[in-house]
Amino acid sequence: MVASIMTDILERADYAVDGPHATLSDGIEALAERMPAGAILDIRLRGGDVGLLADDLELYGIPYLFCSGGFDHPVVRAHRKAPLILKPALERNLISTLEQMLH
Repeated sequence: MVASIMTDILERADYAVDGPHATLSDGIEALAERMPAGAILDIRLRGGDVGLLADDLELYGIPYLFCSGGFDHPVVRAHRKAPLILKPALERNLISTLEQMLH
């Protein structure tokens, strides 16, 4: 549900969306095949530690942000430079944060 809302928000703002990718392996595969301009990572990504995908994005210099229901998560603490958008404020904050991150 959140993924479809996020996709709608991004498409209304004229961003090209590749995803959502529901699992860690899907996200890593998409990164390897398409090298996106930026990424939005859900803290609760199925199939593994989203921190591994964040590490890969950092390695390639691809900006990313986290989307979560709360602030206190080990992945957020380990990747302090990445912006964090709280799901209740998703629509209000997503586009402005993404624009700052990519420009």
